[in-house]
Amino acid sequence: MVKIIFSDIDGTLINDALKVTPRTRQALRHAVDTGILFVPVSARMPEAIKPILKDFLPDVPMISYNGALIQDEQGQVIDSCPMSPQEAQAICQYLEKEVSDVAWNVYSGEKWLSQNRANRWISREERVVGLASKEANLEQIGRLPEVHKILLMGEPERMEALENKLKSLYSDLSIARSLPYYIEIMASGIHKGKAVQTLAQHYEVDMADTLAFGDNFNDLDMLEAVGEAYVMANAPQEVKEQVGHVTASHNHDGIALVLEKLGISSFE
Repeated sequence: MVKIIFSDIDGTLINDALKVTPRTRQALRHAVDTGILFVPVSARMPEAIKPILKDFLPDVPMISYNGALIQDEQGQVIDSCPMSPQEAQAICQYLEKEVSDVAWNVYSGEKWLSQNRANRWISREERVVGLASKEANLEQIGRLPEVHKILLMGEPERMEALENKLKSLYSDLSIARSLPYYIEIMASGIHKGKAVQTLAQHYEVDMADTLAFGDNFNDLDMLEAVGEAYVMANAPQEVKEQVGHVTASHNHDGIALVLEKLGISSFE
């Protein structure tokens, strides 16, 4: 019996217009009304998750920063796995000195600090998530209480070499490209699979009673951890093959179709 539904956001929960389809909204609302927990799981910051759900599921637990921050329905912290502000400061300083055409963003809890809001990569990210960052300098980064994620943005041809260089300099951190033009840096050991297990344990739910949806490689450990997993039709072929269960795409009610098939909701 499904007690928790976990879902990635971009490419899974929201469509290409960055919205949850009406059918999926109805299906999730019905699931929550029957006592099932719905939990978004994303690399996004909490403040970039809330607007997506606010008018139909305003109070749900959340896993943000790929699992570096886990919160309950009231926003209280269940688990937090930050990196040190001094390490974040050193990385940003290295970038400004050695790779000046790559923009940095630093996330701490519900704060988003950026190098320069006029930068085209940063202004694009602000449009996508519907939030404004706050410009900061290196000194301000060092004074933060904790850092959950650094997001680097730049031309794809620069990012592969930069990823490899940063991995050699900071082997104690989790460093990976989430898109050809994005590099995400977090504390070591952060991944969605570990986060969904932590949250399920907090709510005393067996992993056999969990369901998850995803669309990309960084969702695989989450999809492997849960009782039942589905990947969207828009996912890379390799991800589909690893998961096995494929539903319709994020543009065609993929989540709702599974919930209806499992009898968790019905379409009216």
